[in-house]
Amino acid sequence: MDAEILGTGAIGAISVPDSKPPIEIVADGRESVVREFVTDGSKPRVLSRYENRRLAERAVRKQLSNSRYPCALVWETTQSVGGLLWNDQFKRLQVTYSQLLAAWMVAPATDEFMFCALDDSQQACRFAKSIQRDYEFKHLEIQTKAGATDRIIDHRFLRQSITDSGVQFTR
Repeated sequence: MDAEILGTGAIGAISVPDSKPPIEIVADGRESVVREFVTDGSKPRVLSRYENRRLAERAVRKQLSNSRYPCALVWETTQSVGGLLWNDQFKRLQVTYSQLLAAWMVAPATDEFMFCALDDSQQACRFAKSIQRDYEFKHLEIQTKAGATDRIIDHRFLRQSITDSGVQFTR
């Protein structure tokens, strides 16, 4: 996070909550395993195990709605992602102008929590991109001062089209 922005001019500020990684559903022999998604080579934390992928997906949908995990990757094979499931709280992060605060706010569209309010729109956009990356928001919506959508920046999973046919990974 940007240390120069956090807490700047805050009145009654609270700490920014820790981010959680995406989770993934992986077929592991006879069962489906739900675990945290890691890219650094460390051993992923296993959250649960299910008899089949359908049961795992159903449980993950419920888990996403009741947790701070941003999304889930559903692996078709060891090298291809078949689908992405999103937590509603992490579908849209917005940069909007507040007339009341006379500042640019960075906040999830579905929540009352605000990451920050800044005077400079460029600084707010830069910070919002960092938040999108760290917290795995699906879309970052940047609005004009009048409230119209200026642009939408998709999550890296969407920009890289990881669910498209033929896209393969080495895990």
